Amino acid sequence: MVLAQESPNYVRLSKAADTSLGFSEGRFYRDAKLYCINLLLHYQGGCRANCLYCGQARDVAGSSECKTLIRVEWPLRKLDEVIEKIKRTLGGGGFLRRYRICVSAISNREAVEGEAEVVGRIYEALRIPVSVLISPSDFDGEEMKRLGELGAERAGIAIDCATRETFDLLRGKPARSIHSWESMLKGVEKAVEIFGSGKVGIHLIVGLGETEAEAAEIIQWSRDVGSETHLFSFYPESGSVLERWLRPHIGQYRRVQLARYLIDNGFVQRKDMAFNERGQVVSFGLDTRGVADIIDSGEPFMTSGCPGCNRPFANERPGEMIRNYPFPPTAKDLRAAKKQVWKHVPPRNSLRNLRRYLEKQHPGSCAEPSRSTDLHGR
Repeated sequence: MVLAQESPNYVRLSKAADTSLGFSEGRFYRDAKLYCINLLLHYQGGCRANCLYCGQARDVAGSSECKTLIRVEWPLRKLDEVIEKIKRTLGGGGFLRRYRICVSAISNREAVEGEAEVVGRIYEALRIPVSVLISPSDFDGEEMKRLGELGAERAGIAIDCATRETFDLLRGKPARSIHSWESMLKGVEKAVEIFGSGKVGIHLIVGLGETEAEAAEIIQWSRDVGSETHLFSFYPESGSVLERWLRPHIGQYRRVQLARYLIDNGFVQRKDMAFNERGQVVSFGLDTRGVADIIDSGEPFMTSGCPGCNRPFANERPGEMIRNYPFPPTAKDLRAAKKQVWKHVPPRNSLRNLRRYLEKQHPGSCAEPSRSTDLHGR
């Protein structure tokens, strides 16, 4: 009898992790280094969710093969071999050692137990920081607590959408998916209760129909409940419903990056910022010199995530304008970023345009509009 190549004995590695650990060959653009090994659970049944921007969405994946997730394939490897490869990178005392492992679950009935076993085996063997990326649709408070007891130090929850309305359209009932806006927010609060303030991060994808003001609002909410925000710039996944949806203008993303940095680090609150009639940031709540100094530090434009997580080129193809720098930006990079922050282009990826797009690409997804766009669903 041949056992299925599924988790917990098998996991998928990001292409960057697969290359860094020596399973496959390749080089990083601008000599970037990877500091977090990203693992993804794998089951023959695939993911039961149907998020319209995801290559693993139930309606479009067609199989459990991970064809498109953050633009690249995620090779399937034996967990024991992955652990042995990581052990080799931890030797020698060099500062380029792998700092963190992130274990991402998918929505599958086997994933709760699988996540626990993978986390336990990794932490027992390696004793390095472990993060988990989980969904409150599958993991309740007791299951989160169990992951912490097994070695998980931090938790990530991919809310992805900044508003209830965009969430429902892309991840909720109108999308024929399983997720709930309310359960996501409650799940973040429960995770903070279990892992501790500052040990939980929400994933937020910029460019899914929200305004910059709405992005700043959920970033502020996350900060207020004891979480932080890990930013991603939307990139269309081939085969997904949103494969022809527009990427956010670079200026839009830079302003949200800067807003996140200022809010998460306590420099300002959203109420201190000013926005134009299109919801774009026109003032960050600091004087001109203060904003310029923070831009010159380069930190707002570097990857936001758990300590050690830099996800090289997860938001763009190598050679394009880098959206999340996996290393300190150069002076040339920062000159460009400064111009981008203050270049306001009328956004084409608005909620109105998203609705029009979905009416054509995914008929029925706009049939049940949200009764409220309030962050808390009131």
